[in-house]
Amino acid sequence: MSTGGPRRPGGSDGSRRPRKPRPPSAGERASAVVNNRAVRGITYWVVVAVGVLLLALWVVSGPVCGISNVTVEGYTGRDTAAVQETAELVAATGSMVRLPVGDMRRALTRFPGIVDVRVERDWPRSITVAVTMGEPVAILAVDSGGRYLLSPSGQVMGAADGAVGLPVIRVKAFPPGGVLTAPGDRAALLFIGWLPPEVAARLRNLRYADGRLYADLANGLELRIGAPEQLAEKAQALAAVLSQADPKALATAAYLDISNPRRPMLGSKVVPIIAGADGTSTTGTTDTTGATGDGTDTTGDGTDTTGDGTGGASGDGTDATGDGTGSADGTATTGDSGSGGGATG
Repeated sequence: MSTGGPRRPGGSDGSRRPRKPRPPSAGERASAVVNNRAVRGITYWVVVAVGVLLLALWVVSGPVCGISNVTVEGYTGRDTAAVQETAELVAATGSMVRLPVGDMRRALTRFPGIVDVRVERDWPRSITVAVTMGEPVAILAVDSGGRYLLSPSGQVMGAADGAVGLPVIRVKAFPPGGVLTAPGDRAALLFIGWLPPEVAARLRNLRYADGRLYADLANGLELRIGAPEQLAEKAQALAAVLSQADPKALATAAYLDISNPRRPMLGSKVVPIIAGADGTSTTGTTDTTGATGDGTDTTGDGTDTTGDGTGGASGDGTDATGDGTGSADGTATTGDSGSGGGATG
């Protein structure tokens, strides 16, 4: 006796037999062939493109377009061999197609005096590096020895053999790296930049000491510039005094003080001890007012440039302060407010 349920058609256990896969139709086979060809075609062209790109990169950066010869023109400094070697090393990083212009400029402008670099192709595999040198603006005199040309940026450009007509900046030691970096020395260079060339050429031993700038003029007159500030105004004051002051006053003065550019002052030389008619002696001192020996003011307007009543004695025996009286023998004695000593008429 059977206890199972009714049999299902298709098998003893009631499950259906799996169907055999239907073979692809002609259309499906044709579509698959087309797709396979398209994939193979895309792959082929991708490989070709990558190969072409690699070949182009090899051509651009490889030996085919590599730079084999470098010519440096226009450099007049002492480091000719070092400049040539540097240019060749930088050129090796580029090619005739991709010139290393930026790298070349950055590398060579580190040399003293070079302010610009231009790179030109000379086919098939050579380049020319044209160097532009800056004009020196000063001579750097080192206390320990040596005189060097200075560029506008403060770079040492080389030995100043036979160089004339340039202002002289004096420093204690050769600047590290051949570049002026100390604030006082940079201020001295900046002061030169504000001066007309004909005035700057008269500066000697421009130096920074104790927080102030000093210099000597070509005629031996000491120049007191003062603190390294208002340099443009001080340069203008110096140019005005040298062009407008009486040459005799400049020749007899001991120093020119432009620390206050609105009131430049000429200091006269020390007056010797002179015996008066009454047997007394008066000792002259340095005049800090800018008045000349004949009582005229260096500014050209006949007035005391200080305005503070410290004027020296005039040439006619009267006191420049306005409150002193002249003695019978032509010597002047100062009043209470005058700071200058008496001077002979």
